[in-house]
Amino acid sequence: MREVAKSSDDLPSEKLVIRLRDRIIRGYLEINHGTSIEDIVGHASASLPNALFIRPEGSREVEKIDIGDAKAIFFVREFEGDSRRKDLHFAKMAPIVHGIWIRIEFLDGEVMEGIVHNTIHHLVNPGFFLQPTDPEGNNLLVYIFKSQIRDYRVLGLRKLPNHSAA
Repeated sequence: MREVAKSSDDLPSEKLVIRLRDRIIRGYLEINHGTSIEDIVGHASASLPNALFIRPEGSREVEKIDIGDAKAIFFVREFEGDSRRKDLHFAKMAPIVHGIWIRIEFLDGEVMEGIVHNTIHHLVNPGFFLQPTDPEGNNLLVYIFKSQIRDYRVLGLRKLPNHSAA
């Protein structure tokens, strides 16, 4: 089901790619003033709604997109990634953040690594946010639907070093 509304040019939006079973949507997530990827991750305990309001690439219209059959939602730097690029896995150069370092394999065979927040919401919600560990990759943040995962492995824990005086 799609609802179309006029885009509000004064609202900020995040660039994303949604992989549905039958198509890929490239566009901009329409979000409220003061909301950013960091705000979205900060509220990761809440499940995503069943639909998102997206302004497709090249359009000024906003569409309501049902995400019930999505594989994942990728918050990206650019719409077109480099298909020849090999993602960096288990990188020592990745930023250090609190969380669990995981590797997932989707039902279609794609493999991703990243950091997830170590919370109960990660376990009980139908999906979770993954912060990719490859600092040079196109994906900034990915919301992954658990129903699309074939394999899930914990690779380790990552946390900030303790800088307290001895």
